[in-house]
Amino acid sequence: MKSPTIAAISTPPGSGGIGIIKMSGPQAIDIAHSVFVRIAHCLKIPVRSEDDEDIVEFESRRLVYGHIVDPETGHVLDEVLLAVMRAPHSYTAEDVVEIQAHAGPLILKSILSLLLKKGAILAEPGEFTKRAFLNGRMDLTRAEAVIDMINARSLQAVDMAMAQLSGGIAGIIESLKHDILNLLSAIEAAIEFPDDVSEDIGLDALIVSVEEKILPRITELIAKHDDANFLREGLKAVIIGGPNVGKSSLLNRLVSRERAIVTEFPGTTRDFIEDSFTTRGVPIIVTDTAGIHDAPDPVERIGIEKSRELMAGADIILYTMDAGKPVLSGDLNLFQQIDGKKVILVINKMDLPEDKILFLLPQQWRDAPRMETSALYNQGIDALKELIASMAFDAAGKMDHAIVPNIRHKTALEKVRNGLATALSGLKNGASLDLISIDLHSSLNKLSEITGENIDTDVLDHIFSRFCIGK
Repeated sequence: MKSPTIAAISTPPGSGGIGIIKMSGPQAIDIAHSVFVRIAHCLKIPVRSEDDEDIVEFESRRLVYGHIVDPETGHVLDEVLLAVMRAPHSYTAEDVVEIQAHAGPLILKSILSLLLKKGAILAEPGEFTKRAFLNGRMDLTRAEAVIDMINARSLQAVDMAMAQLSGGIAGIIESLKHDILNLLSAIEAAIEFPDDVSEDIGLDALIVSVEEKILPRITELIAKHDDANFLREGLKAVIIGGPNVGKSSLLNRLVSRERAIVTEFPGTTRDFIEDSFTTRGVPIIVTDTAGIHDAPDPVERIGIEKSRELMAGADIILYTMDAGKPVLSGDLNLFQQIDGKKVILVINKMDLPEDKILFLLPQQWRDAPRMETSALYNQGIDALKELIASMAFDAAGKMDHAIVPNIRHKTALEKVRNGLATALSGLKNGASLDLISIDLHSSLNKLSEITGENIDTDVLDHIFSRFCIGK
């Protein structure tokens, strides 16, 4: 059964110079023939017959000038340029038609309605790219790169999407699959043909291959996600500290607007407040949290618990202290809880008179990057933004190229790593070759999920639901 022909407006809503309507499917060219006329004589076009001289034989990948006309009424909808990309040399590997019209919302909707009336159906979100994947035009990593390219929030994110769109991730996955298949071939040959294969199947060589060749590459890919995925998704910076140290004022200064309510009373912030800013091309998602302390109010305690959850998921923590207060044991305990995280110590309220500054840097905090600020007078804020970006780029700078797995890839790679670690342990400890084979097959299947050769339908639908209609 042939798939239906889909159509959608592919450009963003709103008025503009050009808007594009796209069709893909077996009827796309026939529908285009039915509504496109090369010359509109005085814009009065009668209903035409099949042998009308204005019917165009569309040459693939060539723009044709003409008009979109309702064949039933002869009404001219717009003056357009039309291009045909014939299968299989098109984005979806199907016949594709693109109509470049004037980008008025009513014009585009009227043309789309006409195409639907002539037999097309409205495309679902991401359906053009989904068809490209299903028709073998691209693997799943390249399909995901399309939406990453569209949603890129930094030039580095564009580079990452382009590397993935060019097959960077897919090439690495195929190489890993090839290496695991070589392991499986040796092990399954020993299982299936025990009389023909020596008892010594080269276990030492297999162990070396897993331990020194395959696992390090997978671990490196996972680490690259952890170090540089902020370029794609945005870096998560969480402001923590005790009550009334200026966390909300700091958020307002960072995002350059009055986002959080600021009062002189402790405990004003009971829920987290999130906003964003950009520095050195890096999107920073910054979150103001409830002050962490022993609170009798049950509502405030819920906010404090949420603060602790946000701490766990942060890329960088802005641990904010009040320069007018001494460091207490609770401050030391809180700092100890975030050990292992990237932390910037923000010493706020440095506008206080010198005799009012009671903060003394504890010995155990001396290695932490720190910044003195006055959120009240906007002092030190630009330097703090620069420090945040520098710490982010220090991690990302470890990359030697732009290939960074996304969270789906990372999750699958972690399962691959676990399966290979179990197989490696079995090889070292003389486990059954059948069990080792099962672990290797599991790892191979997880790698195939990344490129889409072995993917659950629900997962596939979820991936393409992130796309806009028309892409």
